[in-house]
Amino acid sequence: MKAITRYDSQRQIRFEKMRTNMNDSYMILKQEEDENLKINKKSDTFGDPDISAWAGELRQNIASSEAEASSLRSRADVLQARADTLRQMAKASDAKTKALRDLLKQMETTTQNLGPVAGRKTRQPSGRGATLTALVRERAKEILKAAGHPLGRTEILAQLIDDGVMIKGAKPAQRVGKILWESDEFEYQDNGYWLVGEPIAAGYKREKRFRAPNRKKNS
Repeated sequence: MKAITRYDSQRQIRFEKMRTNMNDSYMILKQEEDENLKINKKSDTFGDPDISAWAGELRQNIASSEAEASSLRSRADVLQARADTLRQMAKASDAKTKALRDLLKQMETTTQNLGPVAGRKTRQPSGRGATLTALVRERAKEILKAAGHPLGRTEILAQLIDDGVMIKGAKPAQRVGKILWESDEFEYQDNGYWLVGEPIAAGYKREKRFRAPNRKKNS
């Protein structure tokens, strides 16, 4: 009876060991399975890269960059056009300046060549109409020299207008006469204006009489 009991005890011990080993093996398998599951979840979290999403983002960046470049080019074109316009305006101003300088030089040369009449002092024009006054006197000299004889203020005015010299005012002929009358380079004779000290062309005979000014110059 004791032998049987001892046998059963040994058998029970072996059974317990076997169950313990089986539990250990199960636990090991369970741990491995859990580790594999964690790895799979981690792989699912990161996953493969989304090529479509990246491509879409790149397309948006490309479109934004192209729009910015187009805007900058448009601004550059506007600035270039403005710069070209300013250059043309500067060239026009340079041309105007040169023309005015040439005109001034021509007037100075003409004045030096004619010179004042000896013993008489020419009055210098002043005020707002100084430029027009000088122009009328210089052109009147040329007109009278070409005619070779005295001309009335209306005749002189007509040639001034033909030359593009515009005399503003209600009575332009009277203004021309006043400009010449106030200059010591002109004198009134034979019902017209003539150059002081210049001889009248031979054989000249005035057919039409013009009304003389009401006042006389002081000698």
